[in-house]
Amino acid sequence: MKQKLKWQLGLVILIVLIMVAPGASAQEHGTIVFQAVSGGPIYAVQADGSNLRYLTTGLDPALSPDGQWVAFTRWENPQNGALGHLAIINIDSGEERIIMNDVRQPKAPTWSPDGTHITISMQHGGWIAPREDICGWGKPPREAYDIESTTVKGKGTYYCYTLPADPYWGLRVVEVATGVFEDLPRDDHSLSPAWDPANPWRLVYDADLGLMNLDMNQKTTWPLTADVGDHSPAFSPDGSKIAVSYYQHDHWEIYVMNADGSGRVRLTSTPWRVIGDQRLRGEEPRQWNNAAPVWSPDGSQLAFLTDRRGLWEIWVMHADGSNPRPLFDSLPAEVNLQYFGADEQVLSWR
Repeated sequence: MKQKLKWQLGLVILIVLIMVAPGASAQEHGTIVFQAVSGGPIYAVQADGSNLRYLTTGLDPALSPDGQWVAFTRWENPQNGALGHLAIINIDSGEERIIMNDVRQPKAPTWSPDGTHITISMQHGGWIAPREDICGWGKPPREAYDIESTTVKGKGTYYCYTLPADPYWGLRVVEVATGVFEDLPRDDHSLSPAWDPANPWRLVYDADLGLMNLDMNQKTTWPLTADVGDHSPAFSPDGSKIAVSYYQHDHWEIYVMNADGSGRVRLTSTPWRVIGDQRLRGEEPRQWNNAAPVWSPDGSQLAFLTDRRGLWEIWVMHADGSNPRPLFDSLPAEVNLQYFGADEQVLSWR
């Protein structure tokens, strides 16, 4: 009798554990906003894939901490150096409000933990058009093109070449209520700022040689990682973890690390059987791309983009990388997702 009661009690405990396990329910919580393509339509959808609705057009949507507003940017045109603005839209009423005008190519807005400020990345210096007719005796840099050379006996080789456009990107913090702003310390290329929810004085951004920390109070910076493959950092809701899009040789993968840069773990990969099947079909082996991760409100899930089924889709997985599955059975034909690996902020989840 006692053994039967123990067995029944164990069964009840097992059932309860299954019911409360993260992701065990098909019902995800919160709202996800996403852009179909940079500068194109922005949509909102419930995290269980229901109630898909169009919001506006723009770049890099970001939900406010209370989930009521979406920050985004717009550019006058896609040319380097074009002006744009930072705006917010109410997710229920559709009311839009411009926070700041006349900013050169603003992108990647991110809210402060208390919702009073927004940081952005913006074009700030560098050169916005190709630099032509650069000549000298030194060997051209790797990115040079249209290279012409003349060898002079006794002197060496004289080169003329063109360098591609290289706009620099700075950081700015804006007060939502007033539009008052302050430019922040930066690298030449400072992209994808992410605000630490556990330490509101701290930003992490994608810099020239990896991820950088920025102390908003002291206005000082120091390296978080030293890997140029790290892009688009995203803090977990409790501030303990950072997910990144990582450029893995020739494709994108998702990694997670501790907030201090330690404990890096790879969450996504293409199974070897998939590569084997591609070879058997006579195809050039192709690794899946997995990118643009964002955390669920409770930190138990990650939403991300993947092209594993041939087209870009939004998928969801557990925070440890297990149980990946599509958010939608199928997207409407007009929602044509695109990702270019240009530090786009495609997704936001609150």
